[in-house]
Amino acid sequence: MRLRGAVLTAIVTVLASTLALGSMTSPSAAASPSTAASTARASVPWSHVGAGWVLTQYTSAPPEGGSGPAALYLIGPGGTRYQLASWPSWRTAPQLVAWSPDGSRALFQVVTGRGGAEQLSLASGRVSTITLPGGASVIGYTTPRGLDIVAGRPDGDGTSLARYTQSGRLDHSLGYSADGQVLYQPSGSGFVTGSSHGLELAGNAGNVVRNLTVPGTSANSCNPARWWDSGTVLASCAPAGRAAPQLWLVPVSGARPRALTPPRAASSRDLGDLDAWSMASGLYLQAAGPCGVLQIFRQARGGSVTLVSVPHTLGDNHVLTVAGARMLVQAPTSCTGSVSLLWFNPATRAEQWLVRAPASATGAAIAIPFYSRENGNL
Repeated sequence: MRLRGAVLTAIVTVLASTLALGSMTSPSAAASPSTAASTARASVPWSHVGAGWVLTQYTSAPPEGGSGPAALYLIGPGGTRYQLASWPSWRTAPQLVAWSPDGSRALFQVVTGRGGAEQLSLASGRVSTITLPGGASVIGYTTPRGLDIVAGRPDGDGTSLARYTQSGRLDHSLGYSADGQVLYQPSGSGFVTGSSHGLELAGNAGNVVRNLTVPGTSANSCNPARWWDSGTVLASCAPAGRAAPQLWLVPVSGARPRALTPPRAASSRDLGDLDAWSMASGLYLQAAGPCGVLQIFRQARGGSVTLVSVPHTLGDNHVLTVAGARMLVQAPTSCTGSVSLLWFNPATRAEQWLVRAPASATGAAIAIPFYSRENGNL
């Protein structure tokens, strides 16, 4: 698992869980916030929540800094959604950061006042405030159950990491990270982070267990994307003297890393490889594109790539996770920045839209899938 960077004032819209999210705009039907939230939580099949489910913060606020209400939705693989919380203004709402690996809690960064963090117990609706010493910002949960929280503070060109209890008490310093990212081992026994020579494997006390040197890469350029298998990290690293990253498979045993993708020519439409998934229909890459967009490519055995277009999007496609033959894609669907969410099968080109945001709304601003080794981490 890679760890990413309130009093939940409920102005809850009474909406049936099976309606399409694309129809959501400003709340129009009032109800008792506690009653509506309790009803939604009670209807969630909690024992079935797992791979294929996603948490998303949706807002009807206009794109590019507009004001409007926001809500937290839990969405099942079939598209059924449940509103678990809401806020009167997106500008002051805490920002969703992480979903605990056991699926029971969500972590938010508070963006107003003195900052800090909040944790929402999804099934009960209980909110707890977390005050972190030193102004640290939350990054995410530890594995395997999310019993601790990892947070970081700027430190020179990198980040000082620490592990905290759910009450905000400092548990242990985890040391310095060049990239500010933490890829926890599924067992929770340690984590991988970027370093000056590539990556390093550290123990849960912050002690360096092993340096994982990635040959031919620029200093401080490697970012752990996710676990490729139980003993191998997929890392995105820039070749020496070049800005466009390529992907490496880095064994945490210390064995020699292997390049998964070749360095790309400057003329390539692939402007740098950031993540990858091996699916039955091929090897698919998350890659940088022009003007800051994210693109999907299919890589052939020889290393050549073909652009994969996602229907009814404008070509800015962020893959959040893969489940079976499908990708969960977060995609701006208008030039003004509204964001939609859909499942997409790259082999059949079938689509299942979970959130179809109108151009007037920011839409699914933040989306985090249930914990899986297949999760993308941009």
